[in-house]
This record gives sequence, C-alpha cells and structure tokens, in this order.
Amino acid sequence: MFLTAYNLPHYLMAKGLISAQSVVEGDFMLAEAGRRNRNFKVVRRKQPGLFVKQIKSTEAQAISTIEREAAFYRAVHSDPRYAAIAQMIPKFVDYEPPRHALTLGLTENAESISEHHVRQAQIPENTARLIGKALGIAHSHGPTMVADPATRALFPYQAPWPMTLEQTGFSFLDNFPPIGPQLSASIRQSPKLLPMLSALRPLWQYDSLIHGDMKWDNCLLSSRDGVELNLTIVDWELADIGDGAWDVATIFKEYLVAAILNNSARQAAAAQNQPAPGAQTLETMQPSIRAFWKAYAAARGLGADTGRYLDRAVRYTAARMIIAVLEYLNASPQFSALGPSMLQTAVSLLEAPQMAAMQMIGVPVS
Repeated sequence: MFLTAYNLPHYLMAKGLISAQSVVEGDFMLAEAGRRNRNFKVVRRKQPGLFVKQIKSTEAQAISTIEREAAFYRAVHSDPRYAAIAQMIPKFVDYEPPRHALTLGLTENAESISEHHVRQAQIPENTARLIGKALGIAHSHGPTMVADPATRALFPYQAPWPMTLEQTGFSFLDNFPPIGPQLSASIRQSPKLLPMLSALRPLWQYDSLIHGDMKWDNCLLSSRDGVELNLTIVDWELADIGDGAWDVATIFKEYLVAAILNNSARQAAAAQNQPAPGAQTLETMQPSIRAFWKAYAAARGLGADTGRYLDRAVRYTAARMIIAVLEYLNASPQFSALGPSMLQTAVSLLEAPQMAAMQMIGVPVS
C-alpha cells in the first residue's frame, strides 16, 4: 500500500502511533513534504510530531537505502555508546518492511540550513560551527561501529562513483537523461579530469561513520527557548563506513555551488538591467567556511593529520561537484552554463588543491 494524505491517518492508527481521538479532536495536522520519497509531516499540539517516509518505487536500490536508514536509526537509539549521535539525528519510531515505510520523530519548529541562509541573507559562522562539530563527532564513531556486530553489517563500504568511473564505465549515467549522457560526454572530453578522479580512489579511507549526502538541506535548525540553536541531521539513507573527508568535501561543495549560483544570478540581473542580489563569493563566505573547518578539525581531533586531511577533502570536493551536476541540472533539458562551470571548478580543485584551500578557507595545506 502506498501511503497518501488520505490513508496515512488510518495507517498510523493501525500501528498505534496516533489515536482516533486525536484525529477527531483535531489534534492532528498533516503536510506532504515529498521529494525523492513520499514524505509526510504529522504535527500535533498535545503529542510529539511524526515524520513518515516511504519510497516511491520498489527498485532494489531504493529498498536497500531505506532499510539501511531504518536500521541505522534503530541501532543508534538502542545503544548508549552512540548517545552523542542520537542527539543529532531524528528519533526512531517504527519501520514496516512490507510497505517500506519509516516513521521518525518530527524535528519540531525547524528550518533547513539552506532556508536559514535565505532568511538571514547571509551564510553565518555559528551554523557552520554547528555542522563542523556534529560531523566531527559522528565520524569519530566509525571504529566503534565497525567493531560492533550490530552495526558492521549495515553498511556497503562503497567509494563514491566518480572515483571508480574508469572501472565501472559511464553506462549508468544514461539512466539520468537528459543530463546524464551529457555529463558523461563532458567528462570524457576533458583529457585531465577522468585520470585525476581515478587518482582519488587510492586515497579513500574506511575509518569514519559518514552521512554520504551532507548538504545544507539535510541539516535542520531548531531553537531551544528561542535562543540556543540545535542541529538535527536527517536523511541517513547513504550512511556508510568510509572517509570522513567526503562529508567535509560535500559541505565545501555547498559553498562553491552557492558562489557559482550567485555569480550566475548577478550576471542574469545585469543583462536584464535588474537589481542584483548581494554578492556571495568565496571571499565573503571564507569566514564561514573557515569556522566550519576549524570546528570539524577540533571535534575530530585531527592534530598533526590536519593538513593531509584538508588536502584530501579539497580533492574530494571535485568529485562531489561531479555529482552536483546531476543534482542541480536533473530537471534541465540541456547542459546549461552551470554544468561546465561546475566541471571546470572540479578540474581546478584537482589541479591546484593547495590554492583552492587558501581561496576557500585561508588555511594552507601543509
């Protein structure tokens, strides 16, 4: 049964997660929040809210990712060794395998980091520190999870696909038309890009619990007593044991894409004689990027390994930019100027990671 706004209340009542009385009394508000999955927010005045996620297809990959996410939440919330992670992820409530439906505690009165940036009209340092600290804490639990039989088997231990293109080929990109085939052609037409991406594969470490898709949209901010900001990291579908520098790279990618999109918007506004948005360049965002990185390095306890780790994260950012092309242009009919700009950024990162680190963070790679 696919869940809908109509049948979801009946599903939750049958599971004992809400009462008929709460529905009758109007203590129940339902909002659809679907993207890749069927997502529903259940808001209640007298009881904690719920978040229900169900996959849209029964493809093997979709099933495996939601099963992994459900098992991850269950394991973290049932073992006191992972209490520090449990505080930063949604509460596990229920998972029903036949329907591939996952129910979690709702993060109340929250907005994503992306929404927060838009509302604030800036990319502040305090939220960057929250993300850096949270990632450093989560990554540090990797060895414990590998040694734990209850969690070790949850993960596929898989390196990101841009690093393995020479081995796997480009055929899978044909499943993302129309942009996938165009991206495939662009990578192959760049004589430098594919060899440099392949050179990242030997650098990959299996020492961290990684989120796998650490974008601002997956970081929710809520407040305590209207003052203290609390961070919740959601959508752990791609959780894995891998290289923590990949999640760091994904956050670096968010800043780079923000700068590229802002530059494009300013050019479009100038061409149409319209007021331009405020400038968001790497220079203006550098304090926020640096705050994120320093908070991460401190929480992770990198010490003498800081320079090597940063170098790896900057190089990985190039691979993450390749994936971003699919994410940002998936609904576009053609490979717009954004695609080539992202690919050229990837090449620049791989050719000169030390210069990129200075431009982004103001910290030399040593």
